[in-house]
Amino acid sequence: MKRLFSFITLLSIAAGSAFAQGNLVQNGSFESVSKKIKEQGSIVYAYPWNSGTEAKADLFNPKSKGEDWGVPMNLYGDGAPKDGEGYAGIVMYSYKDAEPKTYLQIKLSSGLEEEKVYCVKMSVMLGLLSKYACNNLGMYLSEKPMDIEALQAGAITPQIIHSQNKIFMEQFDWEDICHTFIANGNEKYLTIGNFAPSSETQEEKIRKPKGIIGSQARTGYYYIDDVSVMNMAGVESCDCEVDASGSSLQVKYSKEISSEMELDVTEDIEMTRIYFDEASSVIKEDAKVDMQKVATLLQQHPKYKVKITGHTDPVEEVKVTGDVSLQRAQTVKDQLVKLGAYENKLLIVGLQDFDPSTEDASVAGQAQNRRVVFEVISKE
Repeated sequence: MKRLFSFITLLSIAAGSAFAQGNLVQNGSFESVSKKIKEQGSIVYAYPWNSGTEAKADLFNPKSKGEDWGVPMNLYGDGAPKDGEGYAGIVMYSYKDAEPKTYLQIKLSSGLEEEKVYCVKMSVMLGLLSKYACNNLGMYLSEKPMDIEALQAGAITPQIIHSQNKIFMEQFDWEDICHTFIANGNEKYLTIGNFAPSSETQEEKIRKPKGIIGSQARTGYYYIDDVSVMNMAGVESCDCEVDASGSSLQVKYSKEISSEMELDVTEDIEMTRIYFDEASSVIKEDAKVDMQKVATLLQQHPKYKVKITGHTDPVEEVKVTGDVSLQRAQTVKDQLVKLGAYENKLLIVGLQDFDPSTEDASVAGQAQNRRVVFEVISKE
């Protein structure tokens, strides 16, 4: 008996270790359900999922009580799961805000680690009986549960969203939304939904497919399945889309700002990262917002002296000629000056690949090393 107990204990430890290295989203396919579903807003039956708002997300499972919440047939049409046998459903949009938007929220099995790269992913499909499709389908990582006041004020920006923020109209197959995400550290919660106000949400009317019985809901209602947050060290790729250049890698850097306390100006500047494509010193479109922010802060604090340091990754360093790290720092400096920063307060340095942010040899890890960072070296 003692030997059997030891064996079971070892199995439990091994399983826990394997899970810790895998998906940080427990019950990511909404398979584990504690009760038979018989009403709207039953997401809490799929522990540890919840909604974070008064309006609750829905849960669909073949073992539900009644057809409204079944799989594949249910109140919103006919949809086979992406993974396993169940999925969740949320309102992303409603005509004239007649129905409140709903959200999915979960506490991760462990917090994200600073500067580590994660693949954040979910699958979505528009309900067959949805009258509308919309954009702004996003995933938000935060240190604390979603702040309702910030949500109502439109102050939450999801870090994971389609690069073109397209309207998702597919009703017969699942579409993936995923990006690599460089953690600021201590992100513990994941929330899914449309965080933008209706005035900033694009919608499109959908014709009911032929042969589908039932009245259309005047909402943009989406099924959600196969949700995951995984360390890129254990993932081969995080590719859901390909941009115009043929690159499928979308690296986003985030910082979590508490609703109770804004970042110190110095910290805000120094937490900013500008990332580059391989062998390139061209500032990417998605970095221009961060460039403007840093320039504005430097205008507001004209005594600040800032060191701008460029870096490369070890792979590109072998391929390129010249000091690309210094070129990146120079490009960033030039752009800041154009945006109004004081040139004589900016110092540039190129460190090539001598100070990597990560030793991760994956594509995402190397992308994390191709960066420019800022350091406030004097305030006088």
